[in-house]
Amino acid sequence: MRRFLPMLLGLTLGLTPMTADAQQRPVPRPVPEQGADEARAGKVVVRVMEVYATDTHKNVDPKLSRLTRYLDHLRFTGYELLDTHTVSLSPNGKQSFSIAGGRKMEITIISKDDRRVKMRVQVTAGKGGKLLDTTLSVNRNGTFIVAGPKHKDGVLVLPLTAKY
Repeated sequence: MRRFLPMLLGLTLGLTPMTADAQQRPVPRPVPEQGADEARAGKVVVRVMEVYATDTHKNVDPKLSRLTRYLDHLRFTGYELLDTHTVSLSPNGKQSFSIAGGRKMEITIISKDDRRVKMRVQVTAGKGGKLLDTTLSVNRNGTFIVAGPKHKDGVLVLPLTAKY
């Protein structure tokens, strides 16, 4: 079973550093139009982007323009959006889906309040080989970037956005 050491990046995308000091700062933002019905129903709309990061070229997918300044902090030069998954989950809700490289990702909403959502993110490969099992705290309408599983000659970068 191959394991990877994921990089969890807290790049001023409305992210919550795991410090007591940072958890005191309120960061409420208006709910965007997309997902507004789910937010009114107490749900969290989670968007996961699958981004292939590589050093073999310097092309950046235009669909990633909002993330470019944060991706520039990584050591890669080229970024391609492979897929996007959007799920609407209630607290304690769980959803899994396939991601690149024959992997499976599962998102579970643990809790949410007016400022942030706490979610468990698991990535498995093959027959249940666990690659990642972590709990994240993401600011309301913020994004948290998880990077690390090898993919082709680079890695997968997985920006997770939580809107409610």
